[in-house]
Amino acid sequence: MADSPLRLAGLYRYPIKSSAGEALSAAHAGEEGLAGDRRYMVVRPDGVFVTARSHPQLQRISTTLFDGGIVLHHAALEDLTLHHASHIGEPLPTQVWGDRFSGLTTTAEADAWMSEALGEPVRLLWLGDRSPRYRQALGKRVSFADGYPLLLIGQASLDDLNTRFATPHRMAQFRPNLVVSGSLPYAEDDWHLLRIGEVELLVDKPCSRCAMVTVDPGSGEFLPRREPLRTLAEYRRGADGLIYFGQNLIVARGGTLEVDAEVEVVS
Repeated sequence: MADSPLRLAGLYRYPIKSSAGEALSAAHAGEEGLAGDRRYMVVRPDGVFVTARSHPQLQRISTTLFDGGIVLHHAALEDLTLHHASHIGEPLPTQVWGDRFSGLTTTAEADAWMSEALGEPVRLLWLGDRSPRYRQALGKRVSFADGYPLLLIGQASLDDLNTRFATPHRMAQFRPNLVVSGSLPYAEDDWHLLRIGEVELLVDKPCSRCAMVTVDPGSGEFLPRREPLRTLAEYRRGADGLIYFGQNLIVARGGTLEVDAEVEVVS
């Protein structure tokens, strides 16, 4: 580990799964992750979920959360304000990978707005105040995230990756919730329990990466030559053939996270 103290250098949430991220100065971390993180998800009319793996233009959509609702932004569309109290709230069967559960419908206006943004018929689902998705393997309720409440990446790990490129890749491509500074590259691979202020986090499993990291967050288009996934495959491929970058976290004790707080590696 580097001599400098570890710090929480970045804190991010993604209110709509696969949409643009939002940088935060502080956020509450609970069982389901950061407050407001991945509470919405875009699905096809039959409930099949849609992500930037197949629809990179989702990252052109940004959001503003407020108490009781969300505002949707897109450069080509007028902003749309949604109030939780106005959501239709009918259960619609959906799934995230192997987890089958029901999301809640929002409004016809939201569905139409999203359909115009993506260029095909889709719907916007909401989790409600409490997620109905329970992951038996974790013993936790989880949001619309791929599988874990939180994702952490060390800033030094991205810096090391970028030594292999003339044009650096952005942390936003990897969509972490927490970015830690002050560590050596890939030090997070060996962490087990972290304490940040009152919050305790279990480092449960490395995060396998896919085509999502090849989407340019600024343009919502795929980067050339499948980078940086292609380069990561040269030195971050596991024995199972998957490519790993970052660590999945479980919240052992909830509380408020603040940027620049000291990060203690308990074990």
